[in-house]
Amino acid sequence: MALLAACSSSSKSDSDAGQGGDGGGIVSFGGAISSGGVVSSGGNSATGGTTGAGGATSTTPAGLLNPDITTTWNPGILADGQLKLPLGSDGLPVRTTICASPKPGDDLNAAIKACPEGQVVKLAAGTYTISTVVILNKGVVLRGAGSQGAAKGGTTIVKSGGNTALAIGSAYDQACYSSDYGVAYALTADAVKEIATIPLGANASKFATGDLVLIDQVDDATIQEGDCQYFKRVDKRSVSERTEVANVDTASGTVTLSTPLHWTFKSASPYLAQMAKTNDPVVRWAGIESLAIQGGTNPGYDGQMAGGIDVSNTAYCWIKDVQTDATIGGMHVSLTGTFRTVVRDSNFHHSADYGFGHDCYGIVLRCGAADNLIENNIVRYMNKPIMFSVSGGGNVIAYNYADNSWATPAAWQEVNIDTHCSFPHMELMEGNYAPHVGATITHGTAGYLTYFRNYSSSQFAPPAVANATDKQTGNITAIQFDTGDLDMTVIGNVLGSSTATDLGTAPVSAIYIANGSTWGAIFDFGANGKSDVSYTSLWLHGNYDTVNKSTIWSSTIATRTLPASLYLAAQPTWWPAGTAWPWAGPDLSPMVGTLPAKARSDQLGP
Repeated sequence: MALLAACSSSSKSDSDAGQGGDGGGIVSFGGAISSGGVVSSGGNSATGGTTGAGGATSTTPAGLLNPDITTTWNPGILADGQLKLPLGSDGLPVRTTICASPKPGDDLNAAIKACPEGQVVKLAAGTYTISTVVILNKGVVLRGAGSQGAAKGGTTIVKSGGNTALAIGSAYDQACYSSDYGVAYALTADAVKEIATIPLGANASKFATGDLVLIDQVDDATIQEGDCQYFKRVDKRSVSERTEVANVDTASGTVTLSTPLHWTFKSASPYLAQMAKTNDPVVRWAGIESLAIQGGTNPGYDGQMAGGIDVSNTAYCWIKDVQTDATIGGMHVSLTGTFRTVVRDSNFHHSADYGFGHDCYGIVLRCGAADNLIENNIVRYMNKPIMFSVSGGGNVIAYNYADNSWATPAAWQEVNIDTHCSFPHMELMEGNYAPHVGATITHGTAGYLTYFRNYSSSQFAPPAVANATDKQTGNITAIQFDTGDLDMTVIGNVLGSSTATDLGTAPVSAIYIANGSTWGAIFDFGANGKSDVSYTSLWLHGNYDTVNKSTIWSSTIATRTLPASLYLAAQPTWWPAGTAWPWAGPDLSPMVGTLPAKARSDQLGP
């Protein structure tokens, strides 16, 4: 790719002390340091160590991150708590015992109901037409013969008559709201970030090991809810986190969680933090693997359910090697109130209906969903390919190829990895190929998000938008933080396009920071530009961009060593042999290599 040489020729290696292009020496960015004092976050600082898959620990260089506005990311399934077997190379439980092999026309729900937990309902190659939602309500796996679909020797499930095609759990969007929770009990003291202890006093006895719970608190003035009072247990409790009870100590009046918190939840007014457990059955250890889905829709109001796979009130569940296409209406995959659920190795593409308010989204994390892992997927030709909506922290979006966001008019560039409803926080975007990322405030603000080693060019692959030939001329930027977004971290990314990397779908990058309505920029901070908190609270360091043609370092952050990952201890075992990892970053030569998900997409075609 020309991009590789174009980027690598403009910046020196680490051995040259980070000197940038144009022979200009070290370029310093001195005005974008977080205050670290936003009252909503607070609490103890992280140690700087992050934990990789399976519990191995890697170290982030001291001082690289601001621990007040970041967290420890250790997402997904860390061990097989169901059968106590080693995890596979992809980090998922390995299930080999087949309990049933239903043929096309058989009742799949009956097969799932009869299958013992920890076993597999195995579908043959071919087409299975279903008229009712297939629901996994316990820890079994539904596995097909391949996501390439029936026409190419795999398995296709075709949903007739509308409604969701497949579901893990059956709460749908009701998993978000107070009607699906028991009594909410007030915390007796602050529950501190990076700690797993919740002080509840005498009410600790109301909880039990294994409960799936939600912790939330009242918004303060730093959080702008916008028009999004939805997808929350109670309106104006926008900061929430779905998590799991590991132990209850009635003597001390505390509940211990299975995972440390990603936010400090404050007990005093005005925050009044509370914890409530879900009344719905929790589904654990269920998986959907190796099949294609067609025909699902959302028959209700916007956001009620996914058309493809709806996942709600789950822990330790997964979706692997699944394909959806333009026959799916509404969200292709929704993770609603999920904990440690994984979506990986899949191909979600095109929407049946392109239109604002039509839920034409790819993967959506919402309603306090926390510690989930979205890894190594292709997500293209959606309004929002990957989206956070009132997500709960600790989620990792990594090594995905997200492109071709739909918008109207087609000349307006939409965001590939985005936020949609206040208040997504403490999430990590790492190693993605996503031309335009950010946190738009259409339905409220976001904050405390981290972007690390992504490649964001502001140029969509052609054709930029499905069924359109327009060249994009508006909202062209690599990273977009709108007015009111808080304390974002942007480190080690490769940003922007140049004449050498022009894909012909948008103007090449010409401006470092946009001024509200000026396009073709590396950064866009909205109409207020540098005076807005989205800029003044930014933790910005060590990013290469094609406007400055150099790597821009903050003068107040001493370390210039970038770790390979913020959540993995080493190259993941699923990474293809012979493909360099990490694949993107200003400290590499070339700066942009090969992302496996992008390579798969190129092979499959648009």
